[in-house]
Amino acid sequence: MEGNITPNGFWKDAKGNLVAPGNVRESDKLADEVVRELYADARRINEELATFKRNALDDIRTHLALVAEKYGVKLRGRKGNRVLSTFDGTIKITINIQDRIKFGEELVAAEVLINECMAEWTHGANPNLRTIVEKAFQADAEGRISVYRILDLLRLEIDDDRWRRAMAAIKDSVRVIDSKEYVRIYERDESGEYKPLPLNIAAA
Repeated sequence: MEGNITPNGFWKDAKGNLVAPGNVRESDKLADEVVRELYADARRINEELATFKRNALDDIRTHLALVAEKYGVKLRGRKGNRVLSTFDGTIKITINIQDRIKFGEELVAAEVLINECMAEWTHGANPNLRTIVEKAFQADAEGRISVYRILDLLRLEIDDDRWRRAMAAIKDSVRVIDSKEYVRIYERDESGEYKPLPLNIAAA
């Protein structure tokens, strides 16, 4: 509970106001204590996971470098989609690199072209197609457009010059912001299927 008590013994509420201890309900004090204890444990686990990830990536990179050195080659840059497994095949570890992307101003041209298509196809277009297109350009509460929905449009084969130009504009609009590495561990069950070892609180 000490984390919420100021030097003069008062409690600080969510708005920053100081509240006398006698005016704080016992249930609120207990909730504060439980949350702070769980938070401390979660922070420790989070730091351990971060350390594990760094060590795992370092160990795997070292192993790959040694293998490359054996054959007289040098690895350049980060490489994703690597798989290492135990000799008996019961455990495997994968490294994947996922690019984080955003869209440039070309996306505006793509949207204009697609809207032209939709306006012309209003009476003949498949309603499912209209739903896909309309949802693709809907921004969330923070003004962000779904990358996956936009890229899904590239999978639609439509024989129309404006549509093809729109798809070209979408491709040209893609900007890679950064890349993130993921370490995933799998263990093989009795049926021979690889099951991921959960390393996040939601899947555990």
